[in-house]
Amino acid sequence: MERGLLDWPGIVFGLIDQPLTAVLPEPVMLAFWALASSWLSMWVYRRFSNQEEMAALKPRIKAVQKKLSNYDGEFRGLMPLIRENFNLAGRQLGLALGPALLAGVPVLFVLVWISNAYGVAMPPAGAPVEVRALVATSVAASAAGDAEPENWRWHGTRAEPTTTDEAGRAWRLAWPAPNQFAQLITERGEDIIEIPPAHPVPVVHKRQWWNLLIGNPAGYLEPANPADAVYLDLPKKQMLPFGPGWMRGWEFLYFVLLIIGSLGLKLVWRIH
Repeated sequence: MERGLLDWPGIVFGLIDQPLTAVLPEPVMLAFWALASSWLSMWVYRRFSNQEEMAALKPRIKAVQKKLSNYDGEFRGLMPLIRENFNLAGRQLGLALGPALLAGVPVLFVLVWISNAYGVAMPPAGAPVEVRALVATSVAASAAGDAEPENWRWHGTRAEPTTTDEAGRAWRLAWPAPNQFAQLITERGEDIIEIPPAHPVPVVHKRQWWNLLIGNPAGYLEPANPADAVYLDLPKKQMLPFGPGWMRGWEFLYFVLLIIGSLGLKLVWRIH
């Protein structure tokens, strides 16, 4: 597994998560990570923000705003109040912006790890899975016979072609049994991809510049691969047994609990 810079804290998260998921349901563990993220985020913000100065600014801002709302004089007398209000609001924003950005770093680390750990799962053996290969630009522009995706073949599984176009080709195939593998190859025997991948992921692609930050846990296609990316329609893990599809994945539960936890800590710790 090749990691990007943002993936390294995930090693620690995985060491904590693995023994706990053996005894606790995944939705419970996801709730734990959401609340842990909110605690880390708010702790960092409180630790690195000037709470005393921000607290002192609040009554000054309220006083200026009260003067503005009660002002009933000439316009030229209003300008100093408007200027003071903007200065105080800008000072408050300046005090909060840096710590707020810093507080988002722990959440970013957890998000990168959670998207892999709680995103998709390997399907059971024999389950139908849609697989789509995106043809590399050089291959799409070629007129050679086996460079075209309709000549690509699967070995080791039953595969039914569904669509073929200039962008690529899709198949509906039976997922291999445990300890078995299926390969997609060209007519000349060039390997495109082997499934199942090392880790459940929705896409395996060639390395991109942003993989320096976020790696693909399943690895990458070789630069000379006839495909730029292979998309796997793996089943998404469901954290909630109810609601529309967009509510059942990890994203909804995580962000709702993250916001609730952060607001709760803001009130308890009286953070400005």
